[in-house]
Formats: sequence, C-alpha cells, structure tokens
Amino acid sequence: MEKVLIEWGDLVRTEAIETDVFNKAEKILTFAPTATSLIVNLKVINSKQSAGVPTQGVNMELRLPNNQDVRTEKEGADLYKTIKEAQQAILSQVKSKKDQNQI
Repeated sequence: MEKVLIEWGDLVRTEAIETDVFNKAEKILTFAPTATSLIVNLKVINSKQSAGVPTQGVNMELRLPNNQDVRTEKEGADLYKTIKEAQQAILSQVKSKKDQNQI
C-alpha cells in the first residue's frame, strides 16, 4: 500500500502487525479517498522489562488536501486493540469533516 507508511519506532516489526495495520488503513483510505497518505507510528511506552503493565502507543496521521489532516494518539496494553481504537478515532474525525462538507 503506497499511501501507508508504518514507522516502527522501537517495536519489533512482524508480518501480523503489518497486515493488521494495512487492513485498518484500507478501510480508512476507502472512507477518505482524497487522502494523500496515512502515517502510522508504533512505539513501546512501557516495555515488558520495566515495572508496570507493558504499554504500546499508536499514532495515526491521515494527510488530506487543503491542510485538513486528522490525527490521533492511543495507548494500551494490547497493540491490536490500540490500533483498532486509533482507526476508529480517525474514521470518526473523517466522518465529522464529511458531515461538515470540509472534505
């Protein structure tokens, strides 16, 4: 997917995570066809070696024409759930912009 850029940060790259991100991105890009790119940044906030619950962060930025970009930042212990929450937040923002006829 040429419009999707995954920045792995300090997270280990796996095909399963990559596939999940691309599947979520496909839905976002279908919903926002004018988007020029989707940047997904994955990072470890609290690693398994440190005290407390292991936590990952997901930042998504959807680049849209006319500086109408939308972004979200989510954190959680389950990376797949956190990616889905970020996807839902982006879709909600895009829907809101569409309802306002800004896109």
